[in-house]
Amino acid sequence: MVFQPLFQKASLAMVNAGLTAQRARDYSSLFTGQLGRLVFSLIYFITLAKALSLENFGVFATTSAIGIVLSRVMGFGFISPLYRIATVRPRLIGVYTTGYLAAAAVSLPLVLLIAWSLHALLYTGLITLAAFLAVILAEVVCWRTLEMTIIVNHGINRFLVGSSLAIAGGAMKAAAALWAYSQDIADLETWALLYLCSNAVVAVVALMFFYPRMRLRWAPKAWAGRARDAIGVSAAEVLFYIQAEMDKVLVLALGGEMTAGLYAIIMRIVDLTAMPLRAFSTMMIQWIMHARNEGKDTNIGWKVELLVAATSTVALLAGVVLLSLAPDLMGKNITTATSFLALFLLVPAFRNIIEYHTELLYAHERMAPRVWLLAGLGILKGALLALLLGLTSDFATMALWLNAVFFVLYGVSAYVTYRKVLGAPAGPQAVSNRRNTSGSVPVND
Repeated sequence: MVFQPLFQKASLAMVNAGLTAQRARDYSSLFTGQLGRLVFSLIYFITLAKALSLENFGVFATTSAIGIVLSRVMGFGFISPLYRIATVRPRLIGVYTTGYLAAAAVSLPLVLLIAWSLHALLYTGLITLAAFLAVILAEVVCWRTLEMTIIVNHGINRFLVGSSLAIAGGAMKAAAALWAYSQDIADLETWALLYLCSNAVVAVVALMFFYPRMRLRWAPKAWAGRARDAIGVSAAEVLFYIQAEMDKVLVLALGGEMTAGLYAIIMRIVDLTAMPLRAFSTMMIQWIMHARNEGKDTNIGWKVELLVAATSTVALLAGVVLLSLAPDLMGKNITTATSFLALFLLVPAFRNIIEYHTELLYAHERMAPRVWLLAGLGILKGALLALLLGLTSDFATMALWLNAVFFVLYGVSAYVTYRKVLGAPAGPQAVSNRRNTSGSVPVND
């Protein structure tokens, strides 16, 4: 609740006091959903870190990260035009839901093939193939289905339903972790099956009771016009999550399970600092799109960057204080990892501003530069992290230098976003893009 007055004031400033009562209610629903997810994410994270050993937590976290990336391949991005249709022509939801299901059926074998290859390359001896695939399916099929339901509900302005589903998803994961901890389940095989079942339950409930009622219709000609946009959005999302998540896999490959476990716990806390910002980001992007259509000035980037940096840093410091006050409550693994937490002081600010840059490019419909920026950041981040791991095996030293790594990433992202993209005049391609806007609402935690 500490963040709510800050974000309410910030959102009012961003839209120049132009929020309608309905928009304010929408924002409140989105913020409540993010706040609820934050609470249950903390319970899930803390409990799971206590239930599993540090090494097993590192293996599971990196497997889940791979699943999150592969979930963006699922359906080849067709969830984006589904969101757009739900927003502007909801009577066609049945047509585009069928299109998404068809694309998902085609993409699933590719996803499983990639997952099998990654297990053979990186995870042999660390986790069984069955457990590995169970985690992948939980992220790719079950959680992505929940996301689809949330996104479609957002599209038809059922923000309260979407937020409630987001909270339910987090609560189900937390319940699974609590049960695993109470039953002393510490092996990855049992936990992976429990994780798959808990995600499957919430996905089925969401589809059965909260997905809009409609008739599925086969209409390939309608989907073809959206295919290019869908693939572009899918590529951008895959690249975003590669640069956001695959560093955990790289640390596992180069630093071992123990280092990967420490790094996964720290970066999970860093990830949590972004959750209170995402409701604000969603509303801000909608405002930018409307403002651009009306010819209004949307040059607010640096103001928002200051807000994002301040909020992220305060959130991390709050985590340091909380964890120092109750170290026994958090368990041995988290206590060990969070003794390094203060060394990551600037990482949340830079990481969350980079995420804001990608959303800003999306709001301005600069899809190609967004894809290239994310690809470049992913390659640069991997190279810098590999160099760092090659130079030192001391986790504290690595933590300190990670601030510099994220500063470099931020500098590149800011330069490309403001100087090379948004500073350029909108040409014919931008006009064409405005006619073919696709919606994308990241809801992963």
